[in-house]
Amino acid sequence: KGNFILSAGVDKTTIIWDAHTGEAKQQFPFHSAPALDVDWQSNNTFASCSTDMCIHVCKLGQDKPIKTFQGHTNEVNAIKWDPTGNLLASCSDDMTLKIWSM
Repeated sequence: KGNFILSAGVDKTTIIWDAHTGEAKQQFPFHSAPALDVDWQSNNTFASCSTDMCIHVCKLGQDKPIKTFQGHTNEVNAIKWDPTGNLLASCSDDMTLKIWSM
């Protein structure tokens, strides 16, 4: 979003990249297994999901997740914020779709 690119990796991290320089702005090593999806909530806040069954909401400049959602019993494959950024949808290999509220 804006001047940043967001990536999720099998190395268990999510990274915010500077779109102009290609340099990593910040790395987020909070997952204990490969990160599968990311979605921006705002210009500096995003959510990430993983095979570790967790969803982390992170903010550029913060060294810990600002929120963690747990409740799935298998890999969380995809996430998407609603347009207001208040609700986050997640789907999992546990065959459920969950809606989380910030």
